[in-house]
Amino acid sequence: MRTRVTWRLKARITSYDRPRCFVDEQESGPFKRWRHAHHFEPDGTGGTIMRDVVEFASPLGPVGRIVDRLLLRRYMPRLIRIRNAYLASTFD
Repeated sequence: MRTRVTWRLKARITSYDRPRCFVDEQESGPFKRWRHAHHFEPDGTGGTIMRDVVEFASPLGPVGRIVDRLLLRRYMPRLIRIRNAYLASTFD
């Protein structure tokens, strides 16, 4: 059985370079640090490629670093892929 964990993150856009990139960073939420850069570039066929770069650190010092290594480094890319698939289906 899977346990579902729900959390909230409040972020602020800290950098904006239209149409190439924007960055949001956590103001409050579960992480010690959260920075999410969204990069956009033409795909050569009239579409857009979006590349995400996520930097994060869990709180709780050594325990948080263990959680990052054992769980979140695998989980975060999957979370971003699911989110991006949702966004792509929304804007098609």
